[in-house]
Amino acid sequence: MKEIAVKEDWDDWPTLDQLDKLSRKADGLFHYATTALQWIEQQIDNIGRPYREKVFDEFAQSGIGQLKDLYKLILGAFDDPKQNTDTRKEQQLGFQHVVGTILVLEKPLTIDQIIALLGDIPRDAFDVIKFLRRFRSVLIPGTTASFEEATPQIHKSFRDYIIGVHAPAEFCILTGHAHMVTARSCMEVIVKAGIKPDPKQQDAVQQYSVDHWHQHLRKAVEEGATLEDKGMQKVFEQMAEDRVVNVWKGNFWQVFIDVAATGWGLLKEGTKEDKIQGLSDIVRKVKVVLFPFHIKLQSHWILSFIVFQIVWPSILFMTIDLLFFKPYRRIWNDGLLETWNQQPSTTLEVPHSVSGNPTPKY
Repeated sequence: MKEIAVKEDWDDWPTLDQLDKLSRKADGLFHYATTALQWIEQQIDNIGRPYREKVFDEFAQSGIGQLKDLYKLILGAFDDPKQNTDTRKEQQLGFQHVVGTILVLEKPLTIDQIIALLGDIPRDAFDVIKFLRRFRSVLIPGTTASFEEATPQIHKSFRDYIIGVHAPAEFCILTGHAHMVTARSCMEVIVKAGIKPDPKQQDAVQQYSVDHWHQHLRKAVEEGATLEDKGMQKVFEQMAEDRVVNVWKGNFWQVFIDVAATGWGLLKEGTKEDKIQGLSDIVRKVKVVLFPFHIKLQSHWILSFIVFQIVWPSILFMTIDLLFFKPYRRIWNDGLLETWNQQPSTTLEVPHSVSGNPTPKY
């Protein structure tokens, strides 16, 4: 900016307010700041003094086009046409998995934690660490010193670009698909913690997975994703194993709501029942989690009746939209697939599915 001011002989330009506005909009993104400076210099050269004040405000509209070109250039540099078809496809799917996960995270995680969360991506298929280092300038604010401890902060301009119509099709992120692969990553962490605990696993990663796997799953279906990933069926089955249930059972109430909604939504979209069996088993396990409490209350049949026939249905009624109450209650009483087969016309609205990103092979 100083070079532009010297060239134009403007001692009072830019003002601190203008620099602050540009700095806040850049939000630590080097490429945004660079593109802004290039565009501002070009406009000043073309129009001169009349643009001294307008140029900062107009960059947000006019200059953003150059930023899209820059993002396209960055993505193009990542995509090597010389690679064989399979390798190139794996790289594109890896990009969608990693960037998609960062986009839909329910709470910020550090680079180190994201790498641990994405442990289900085989390193020989896609090197997550190398990828994150390569895209550091886009994903991580320039002021961050430590790579491992940095928290990715995708600039809004890049987010809008990568989920919009301007991004190349092979890199475009569909958030429904992103939620689905993130749900799978979370479940893989939980399954591993239940079947073969890793003492090196970070508590924050496991806690994130326990707190949010079911939310990602539900949002995936609500945003149009389907069960194209054949590995999901196996993961669902593992999630219903007792030793794995012990890891996630603390969130039994929200698990029931989200998993029931996910399963019902998939059934409405024509998903085969055998693919939903694992979800149905998870719903059933929620009742098993509450069974010891139910046993304790059996000697007090009045209290048991109040809790399981009045209080629990009332909680369902108050928590869920009135139109959706009946399916949830029947799913709780009879089971997911059982309710579907008994009353297939019952509605639990979810959006129609849309075509998703290709499913990773790993």
